[in-house]
Amino acid sequence: MKKLLLVAALGFAAIGSAQAADMALPVKAPPPAPWTWTGFYIGGNGGYSWGNWDSTSLAAIFPGPGGTLVNTASPNVQGAIAGGQIGYNWQFSPQWLAGVEADGQWSGERASDNASSSISVAGPFTGACDIVGGCTTTATVNDANSWKLPWFATLRGRVGLIEESTWLFYATGGLAVGGAQFAQSSTGTVTVTKTLSGTVVSTNTVPISALSGTTTLVGFAVGAGIEKMLTQNWSIKVEYLFMDFGSYTFLAGTGFDTNVKVIDNVIRGGVNYKF
Repeated sequence: MKKLLLVAALGFAAIGSAQAADMALPVKAPPPAPWTWTGFYIGGNGGYSWGNWDSTSLAAIFPGPGGTLVNTASPNVQGAIAGGQIGYNWQFSPQWLAGVEADGQWSGERASDNASSSISVAGPFTGACDIVGGCTTTATVNDANSWKLPWFATLRGRVGLIEESTWLFYATGGLAVGGAQFAQSSTGTVTVTKTLSGTVVSTNTVPISALSGTTTLVGFAVGAGIEKMLTQNWSIKVEYLFMDFGSYTFLAGTGFDTNVKVIDNVIRGGVNYKF
């Protein structure tokens, strides 16, 4: 009987020791869930934009042989931009993603130029003129033009290649909408000088025109970008877009009709938070 009790006690002791050893072993944490790009996100961005807006104007002043004087310009409209974006990504395989994104931008893009044209004729012959040579009258027109793109927005699809789970290389394209402005002002100056001495007899400056036009244009945007996931919720990106809004004639019917081709290049960086 004593031997039986001793064997039983030793058995229970061995079982208890084994359980204690199991409890002392570290418990492995479950593997972290793989990161996913799927979900809604919102973010902000900032950058720079520029574009050569080819412009052709019909000037009512000093008409040429065809009845009007055609002026051309290609101003580099440029400036800083800032805005926000919202979108949704769907990661449908370990390496591929599709999504949609909308953004709205404030833009400081603008350009301006000044030009002048003049003609000179002999006369008038008054007592103030040189006895020999008389006077010369010069009429000068000074033009000031300005172009602006104060805002734009896009709605685009995205298709991307995922590398190492956290890098996204994507192409994007879709609709673009923007507000464009053009302004034109002219003044005329008539100066009478003595032909031989060049002495100014009289000068008179008068306003000729002060016109401006604003419109909302619809076009398209295409581009590409790189995005890096920092955590499951936060990512950063850099992106390039080309936008084409087509051509628009500002100041139509005024005699200063100006056709402008509105294009834009955008480079911007941004940060996104995925819900």
